Amino acid sequence: METNEKETHSTPQANKLVLACSGGSDLGELSDRVARKLRDKGFYNMKCLAMVGAGHKELIDTIKSSETLVIDGCPVDCGRKIMEEAWLTGYHYIRLTDLGYVKGETRVNNEIIEQVCTRIMEGPNLQKIEQIKPSSPTCCK
Repeated sequence: METNEKETHSTPQANKLVLACSGGSDLGELSDRVARKLRDKGFYNMKCLAMVGAGHKELIDTIKSSETLVIDGCPVDCGRKIMEEAWLTGYHYIRLTDLGYVKGETRVNNEIIEQVCTRIMEGPNLQKIEQIKPSSPTCCK
């Protein structure tokens, strides 16, 4: 078991948030641990993605005025779907399987966590989500 060391280098700006999938798989764990590492390094404030799913108005309002990063582990895209359900746009998004990590085959360790953090901080791997999900049909014929 690896130790959970905090290495805060600076206080993140209040308007920079990271939300992560924390699913029950290796990539869910990796998403969560990467978000925690980005927080501990002072790049982002970490918030709870489940609170967005629960409709927590204060957090949703904060996200609307923040630079937000959502990290998903796999193509199920739970994080992105939660953001869509809350009608949130204008955030950055990354899916770990798009970086070549394989669900069920990725060993989560400090080296992998650092690799993902570096790839996120380099920026080109991030997708900017600008579109709101399509509206549901108003009637069925």
